[in-house]
Amino acid sequence: MPKKLATLFFMLLAALPWAEGAARAAGTSAASFLRVGWGARPAAMGEAYTGAADDVDSIYWNPAGLNYVKRLQETFGHNIWIDGTNAEHAAFAVRKSPAYVIGAGIGSLSTGDIERGNKYGYTEGYYSASDLALLLSYARRLKKNLAVGGNFKIIRERIESESGQAFALDAGAVYELSPKLKLGASLKNLGTGLTLEKMSTPLPMSLTGGAALQFSKNLLLAADISMPFDDSLSLHAGAEYIYPSLVKGVRLALRAGLKTSAMSYLGAMSAITLGFGAETGAVGLDYALSPYGDLGLTHRLSLKIKFDSLSAAGDEITVVKNGKKVKRSAADVYKETMQWLSEKVVSENLSKDEQSLILQRIVDKFAPLGVDVSEARQKLGGGTGARK
Repeated sequence: MPKKLATLFFMLLAALPWAEGAARAAGTSAASFLRVGWGARPAAMGEAYTGAADDVDSIYWNPAGLNYVKRLQETFGHNIWIDGTNAEHAAFAVRKSPAYVIGAGIGSLSTGDIERGNKYGYTEGYYSASDLALLLSYARRLKKNLAVGGNFKIIRERIESESGQAFALDAGAVYELSPKLKLGASLKNLGTGLTLEKMSTPLPMSLTGGAALQFSKNLLLAADISMPFDDSLSLHAGAEYIYPSLVKGVRLALRAGLKTSAMSYLGAMSAITLGFGAETGAVGLDYALSPYGDLGLTHRLSLKIKFDSLSAAGDEITVVKNGKKVKRSAADVYKETMQWLSEKVVSENLSKDEQSLILQRIVDKFAPLGVDVSEARQKLGGGTGARK
């Protein structure tokens, strides 16, 4: 099964250049604000986030990544965009059960005042334009290594007194080839045309495939290949390095990336993306900088709140102690279980296969409860140094 899925994924990527020629005939799309990605972290990584999606930002890039939300995450973002244009978004994702996650988001773009000119070149007042998108999301795991997700979108665009509305769907999938390597694919904005001034225009539909490699404990590498149905194929690559203890209680991240989507008309500098992030407790702040040639610099700022690591009554589990049923914190039981495994490896000389089997059961048991199982996942992926 894994080999078949991997083969299908790479066939999809191989088909993108061929499909590009046909797709470009679609022409200019409406609701171009849908191209403005949500979240400073993905933007700083060159927008290579289809395979790397693992938090609430996934709601825009690949809804299947919402499956990595353990309990509840929220995000709020502000983009200082091109020529006085601003874009905002807010989203949340909540795990309703071990089986699935739901989420919702809202994004908007406003242009401010735009001069209205007459045929003689004189200004006759001002008008404004705005765009709005509402997303409803659902994600679940179909198999241990395969996660899927989707969005339903309501899109509204207004220019002066004219307005139009459209509906669209997003779909995504993430397949874990190993604990360190993930593949992702997403289809965005499959939907109705948007009618404005009695003219119907298609939405900016796109197909993207990507991969993410946890190269080391602190280094994440990602790459995407994206095919908009009304533009040229583009390549994206990014990296994130975490400094876990540079400042006590604070995780610092440096991010950088490259993207080719605007190079042909904005120059080579438009391919560069940079950013950083800081996280303490449940709160994280991310920033991204993207140059757009003669159009200037764009800045993105995101606030992210993750309640995944906070204790809650729902994280308690029942264990039997001295013949009595007792409620214990799932995180405490997880730590004790990992300690028990370490002792068992030494006392019973467990093989790697035996350790992997136990570690996988630990991950399957505690991850849905919101427990940080990174230690178990790391041992599962990198081996535990057991003797055969």
